[in-house]
Amino acid sequence: MAEIEVPKSDSSNALEVCVGIAVVLLATFLGICNVKAGNISQKLIAKQSKVTSNWAWYQARNIRADVYGLGNEPGKQAAQVEKMEALSLETRALEKEIEELNALDDQFDLCEAGLAVGLALFGVTALMKRWWMLVFAMIPATGGVFMGIAGFCGISTDHPFTKSILDFLG
Repeated sequence: MAEIEVPKSDSSNALEVCVGIAVVLLATFLGICNVKAGNISQKLIAKQSKVTSNWAWYQARNIRADVYGLGNEPGKQAAQVEKMEALSLETRALEKEIEELNALDDQFDLCEAGLAVGLALFGVTALMKRWWMLVFAMIPATGGVFMGIAGFCGISTDHPFTKSILDFLG
């Protein structure tokens, strides 16, 4: 029977194990966050479509109200104005939801960016075989994990620092 040779444990091997574990965990978390970001994008598209449609209906009702006003039909004109006001309130609520979804989408964008940079640096760490590089790679990875967790938990990251990063990347 052939004997299995167990490699000796050294600092380089321990580093490779740490990098491997980190890459697996971060890549898995990145995949989960990517699914969530895709779902948010779908919601944004649907809500934006509804907003566009609502404002088109608002304009149509506005024209109808003007026509009824010119035709001396105040009852019909008032009904159109009432429908316009209800449509305006609904649309403004949708626009607020879009703003909130955009903020959430930004969190997941920063999550994906931090994790991607961290994963790339972990690759460099595996090549260089330096512990300090592992610590350096953890910086963007930790930021990415933080933004992902904040996104899943609904924690606001509306901070000037976050906005400056988004402005720089945007």
